[in-house]
Amino acid sequence: MEGKKAKGLKLPEIKLPEKHKKVLLIAVLILGFGVLLAGYKGVPSSKNMRVDEPISNVAPVVSYSSAITQAEVALEQRLERILAKMDGVGNVSISVVFKESPEYEYAVNVSTSEKSITESDQSGGNRVTLDTTETGQLVLVRSANNAGEKPVVVKEIKPEILGVLVVAQGASNPLVKAELTRAVQTLLGISLDQVTVVSGEGR
Repeated sequence: MEGKKAKGLKLPEIKLPEKHKKVLLIAVLILGFGVLLAGYKGVPSSKNMRVDEPISNVAPVVSYSSAITQAEVALEQRLERILAKMDGVGNVSISVVFKESPEYEYAVNVSTSEKSITESDQSGGNRVTLDTTETGQLVLVRSANNAGEKPVVVKEIKPEILGVLVVAQGASNPLVKAELTRAVQTLLGISLDQVTVVSGEGR
């Protein structure tokens, strides 16, 4: 008996308009992007990550602005103590604005070592090379309250002052106001346009 050859099933060809093809392509891209996003659900959150290093071992962050603020407050308190002793001033408050923080130069122990190296060349001559090494180490002293050691300051560079505001009870008197202005100029070595004196309660 002669077998019949099975004919393969041929699917009808589907022709889509060009506009529909673009829509279908965009839909496929969106679906693939959604699958990629779903794959990231297994990534651990930073909240669940374990940090083995203790916080105490992390170096503290040095704030540049805090250094300026400390210097400003120290000068303000010094000026307030001085100006409050003037006749007719009464309570006084002062605000000082620095352009930058103070700079310090510290004492350093410097040690120098020299080492000479003699080399012979092919012509029988000698070549001497001098190697100089210089190292420095900060000079430290123990603080008065035994809180630790601190470097020895050999020079302090004072910061530039942008402006000073003085609020005083007696500043309503033109004579007292003028004396306060001259006193601030003399103490800080700044110009008249950098000083503002107004009347107020002060501290």
